[in-house]
Amino acid sequence: MLATLLSSTIVGLDGRIIRVEVDVAPGLPGFTIVGLADAALQEARERVRGAIRNAGFSHPPRRITVNLAPADLRKAGASLDLAIAIGILLGSEQVTAGPGRIALIGELSLGGEVAGVAGILPMTAALARRGITRVIVPADAIAEASLVAGIEVVGVGTLRAAADAVRRRPRRSIRPMPPRVELAGQGEGGAPPIVGPEGRSPSDGAPDAPPDLAEVRGQLEARRALEIALAGGHGLLLVGPPGSGKTLIARTIPGLLPPLDDERALAATVIASVAGDGPIWALRRAAPVRMPHHTLSYAAMVGGGPRMSPGEVTRADHGVLFLDELPEFGRDVLEALRQPLEDGHVSIARVGRTMRFPARFQLVAAMNPCPCGFAGDPSGRCRCPIGVPERYAGRVSGPLRDRIDLWVTMARVPPAALIAGREPESSAIVAQRINAARRVQVRRSGALNGRLAGRRLRATCGLTPAGIARAVALADLEALTGRGTERLLRVARTIADLGGSPRVEPEHLDEAARFRSPAARLDTREAS
Repeated sequence: MLATLLSSTIVGLDGRIIRVEVDVAPGLPGFTIVGLADAALQEARERVRGAIRNAGFSHPPRRITVNLAPADLRKAGASLDLAIAIGILLGSEQVTAGPGRIALIGELSLGGEVAGVAGILPMTAALARRGITRVIVPADAIAEASLVAGIEVVGVGTLRAAADAVRRRPRRSIRPMPPRVELAGQGEGGAPPIVGPEGRSPSDGAPDAPPDLAEVRGQLEARRALEIALAGGHGLLLVGPPGSGKTLIARTIPGLLPPLDDERALAATVIASVAGDGPIWALRRAAPVRMPHHTLSYAAMVGGGPRMSPGEVTRADHGVLFLDELPEFGRDVLEALRQPLEDGHVSIARVGRTMRFPARFQLVAAMNPCPCGFAGDPSGRCRCPIGVPERYAGRVSGPLRDRIDLWVTMARVPPAALIAGREPESSAIVAQRINAARRVQVRRSGALNGRLAGRRLRATCGLTPAGIARAVALADLEALTGRGTERLLRVARTIADLGGSPRVEPEHLDEAARFRSPAARLDTREAS
């Protein structure tokens, strides 16, 4: 007997509908899965066989053929396990389906338990767009799937519970999609019907609070550079010896960024769902801040692998990517950042398919001036041979340096400033200025200054003749490239926004140039 059910899988960041056709026919016992299934999906044969038997059903001793349509789409993961098992039970007439269109998503264990899978949110949204009114998901994914409006979500913990749910009639009323939460998204069929609940589940505990910016003492220039960078979405590099506060100042970033709006929160939640960053109880309002270790691979940074999964640059979309010990990252990993920093996306090409992931992140990085970390320190503790600090700094290529807007050399903080220094501003005060400057930029041009270029940037700056002359003089003095000159204007525009100025004045250009001058670019002799 033939049974047909619907399920879904992940392709990139999108959910794709999969039609699971199960034919239970007379003949020699066998179990075949066709339709471009990957290794994990081929192994579903053993998981399904054990789950059916241990859930109290009978695995039919017949020829079982499972076709996953469309046949030309590669399927990966274990999200189709539950649909395959229920299809076998329907095909062998051990279960009779109730009325209504139904879909199933979930992985099976050998004992018959239903486990969660990554990407429940975009997969459920894809089913809702297709008009499916009922979906069965793992019990621990009910909250995530319930973010999608217009579809009844049924959570199950075992295969037997899923079989009982298939027999039942659907609920008469399904939560409609309010117009106010219809958001633009990705995938087929237009906007995904995703909404966020008004509150949070008590079990969704808040993450550990980041350090307060008031804990960063004696680094006024670095604090100022961080405020400018976050206010305008600019790249920032902190250079200094160990213990100067580079990592500490970067860890304060989550407490300085404003919450995401509806559209960006939806995008961040979909990415978190596909990446398996659970549990997900509501739309992710906090801007992502990713801090990968320097040993990560090229594929982990930009994405890819057998399943074409998103990398760190995508997981930091609409947020910050912090790279500590920048020269210790692989050269190919660092060079891979050049395209997404300019274009805001990364394209991954494989034979027969190309995937495009969003990557509108802000780069913040930190590094020591040399391998031992003390080049230029007044104490003379550096023991690196001549030329070693220069070669160490050279691991960061010129094109990547040109894409970083602000450079700060951080010296060692005297103990007196740490212990008895004046209390600096807190994160709450600085975050208010950052948020106010961002609102001004969005109202004026629809984007942060860090994304402006060309004629649009020049019009936004509103330079007077004196400002034009000063910008030209600074670009000539610093021997800036065309890209560097634009970045100088972007930073100056942000400084003007923080100061409440409607146009960029020469003093704003001077401050922006100070953060791009050669003295601030890995010249460790100036650190003393």
